[in-house]
Amino acid sequence: MSTTSSAAEFSKKESTSFEPPSTPHENFSDPIIQSNYEIAKHETSTIHSTKTYPGAFKFSLIILSLCLSLFLAGLDQTVITTAVPKITDDFHALQDIGWYTAAYLLTTAVFQLVYGKFFTFFSIKLVFLAALCIFELGSVVCATAPHSTALIVGRAIAGLGAAGLFPGSVLILMHSCPLEKRPTFLGLINAMFGVASIAGPFIGGAFTDRATWRWCFWINLPLGGITLAVVTVCVETPLDSSTRSWTLAEKIKQFDIPGMAIITASLICLILALQWGGAIYPWSDGRIIALLVVFGALLLTFIASQIFLFNSRTIPSRILRHRSIWSAAIFASCSSGSMFIAITYLPVYFQAIKDASALASGSMVTPLILGFLIMTMVSGMITTVVGYYNPSMIASPIFSSIGAGLITTFTVHTGSSEWIGYQALLGFGIGFGLQQPLLVVQTILPEPEVPVGVALMNLFQMLGGAIFVAVAQNVFQNNLKSDIHGRFPSFNTETIFDVGATGLSSLFDTQQLGQVLPIYCKTITRIFYIVAGLCAASIIGALGTEWVSVKKIHKKA
Repeated sequence: MSTTSSAAEFSKKESTSFEPPSTPHENFSDPIIQSNYEIAKHETSTIHSTKTYPGAFKFSLIILSLCLSLFLAGLDQTVITTAVPKITDDFHALQDIGWYTAAYLLTTAVFQLVYGKFFTFFSIKLVFLAALCIFELGSVVCATAPHSTALIVGRAIAGLGAAGLFPGSVLILMHSCPLEKRPTFLGLINAMFGVASIAGPFIGGAFTDRATWRWCFWINLPLGGITLAVVTVCVETPLDSSTRSWTLAEKIKQFDIPGMAIITASLICLILALQWGGAIYPWSDGRIIALLVVFGALLLTFIASQIFLFNSRTIPSRILRHRSIWSAAIFASCSSGSMFIAITYLPVYFQAIKDASALASGSMVTPLILGFLIMTMVSGMITTVVGYYNPSMIASPIFSSIGAGLITTFTVHTGSSEWIGYQALLGFGIGFGLQQPLLVVQTILPEPEVPVGVALMNLFQMLGGAIFVAVAQNVFQNNLKSDIHGRFPSFNTETIFDVGATGLSSLFDTQQLGQVLPIYCKTITRIFYIVAGLCAASIIGALGTEWVSVKKIHKKA
């Protein structure tokens, strides 16, 4: 049957079940009607309308604004990596090293679905700008933090803002160019994220060595101001016509605030248990057991609400039924977790084991970030030419697991040719696949469901980072304490965490330090077994994702 005849038949059908609902209560009261409505809306939008995209000049300005926003987010993630050892020295808080990353990633993760609702019911542009302002506020809190706890709070606020920057950039791009061209431009803006990731350790190291680590956060203010101005002037995003007439109260009712509070509290309990278990309190301690029990109970409550309470669903059931969605989510969480662990602990290796300065350690992690940057752009081009994202998703775990496995062989005496090559291979592998889950949801979901799909992928990316960095920190603390105690039974191992990552020389004499460094190095390399395992596990998601061509989808539209 031809497209024209299909459209004609569709137009003859009764429209009462598929017209845009007048109120959100009508929209969500019957999940079957809602499902049919979404399908019909997607079909009519693709058959009867031709979407108009910005001209070349305006599109260039839009891409510039998206690049600036992701540069900002990318810089904030990596600029702190080379500063962390110095921060732990200043605050005497080596035990908090994992929280500086986990707090940021936790709020970025748990608020993805909230932003998905905001982007669905409100102006994408305005929500994006609000997220940018929250991000800037968090940067100010970090820059002025008087102690470690305040810095962690600031990182959490910045993560709350960053939660809207990632999906917002993808959604603005979605409204700016057709699907078959998006892989290239998505690769471009993600490459800008990579550029920021490369520049971040250098900038952070320079600030830490020459001025103060606080400038790692002050720098976000002028960059954020430029981004705010460009997005305000250049970006235009349409409101969904089916919800445009809804009142503010009607829109807020769709946010499932109780559900979001439950899942947020659940994840916080999990992160606390992973951070404290075995490191601060024994795993058998009542506090750890209570945290895990509360996590499980709250998670089951949230899942039950999504299954049985139709009017309280945070995630539409049609999205959850897609095999590719869950496969892409597994891939996203494993790939992201491996990347965040690597970028967090490699600078610790170079500064603590190789005695590198903060600035020098920034240059020493360049192979990882450069490999990631190059393959992010190349994989986008491959997907554009081939039409399928699956080849890049399959290649990613192959290269990254080999690279991570080689990094586990690092010793005190590992040469530059080895740590350069191994990092580059890991970066190549992760870069191959990290952006592909975002293309999966844009390809297989109807356009009205893409905001929630993008938010879901970002949720799993950030959640993977938050959870697995917490796991890595737990492994680091437990093994370092036990190994040091095994070699020096009378030594108070808690003092290691009080002096920071670069303060070992203040605790041990030259002879003892020669025995401590191999132990410290072995502890760090154990963390990279986690990275290797995550890289290998991502193949499950890659193989589970359906083969759907972005070119065919575009031609049908």
